Amino acid sequence: MKAALVYPVLLAGLAGVVLIFLMTYFIPRFSAIFSEFGGSLPWLTRLIMNLSRWLVGHGLILAAAAVAGIISLRRALATETGQRVLERTVLKLPGIGTVVARFALVRFSRMLGTLLGAGVPLVLALNVAREAIGNRTLSDAVTRAVENVKSGSSLAMGLASSERLFPPSVVEMVAVAEESGNLNKELIRLATSYENDLDRQLRMLVSVIEPVLLFLTAGIVGTVVIGMLLPVFTLQDLIR
Repeated sequence: MKAALVYPVLLAGLAGVVLIFLMTYFIPRFSAIFSEFGGSLPWLTRLIMNLSRWLVGHGLILAAAAVAGIISLRRALATETGQRVLERTVLKLPGIGTVVARFALVRFSRMLGTLLGAGVPLVLALNVAREAIGNRTLSDAVTRAVENVKSGSSLAMGLASSERLFPPSVVEMVAVAEESGNLNKELIRLATSYENDLDRQLRMLVSVIEPVLLFLTAGIVGTVVIGMLLPVFTLQDLIR
């Protein structure tokens, strides 16, 4: 998941660097040239120049606020409470939350299937596989399932208490696999199937994000450049 999003993130970061360079270095120098001519500048040029002046004038404050925000966020995420808040927030995001939950399901199912295939007792295997989820909020669902299994419930009934991590179709598959005695094989097959589906979804998502980011980057940078070149095209109207 992380590897698939590397290029879009790098592209967005590069676009941000280019935009900051234009607003803090390129535009102020054009502004100094235009001020020598006087006259009325196009509204787009004035808007861009005003934004540039504001950014340059408040640059240190914005940078300090950004650094303080990053430090505060890192400290908050270093605590269990902060991590849980972040995890719950991510899980509530449309689309993204589902993908995160499915990746957790893949890791859990593969680990549990492998452990059961190696002869590890169910309760111990559940506790070990729970650590592979990588999300405390979703791990809590497995903790409840472990308690239900200890109380004599089947694994399927225990997993049914958390529909966010274990959809009804998965619970039904686990119930059938328990009855047939092929739980370990079915869990690994389930993990492989979901993993393949997620790979396809991520490839489709990245294929959509990349051109959108390119279009937005070109649009923003192009607007800035055009706005600063408009007075050049009408230079005769600016000179008195």
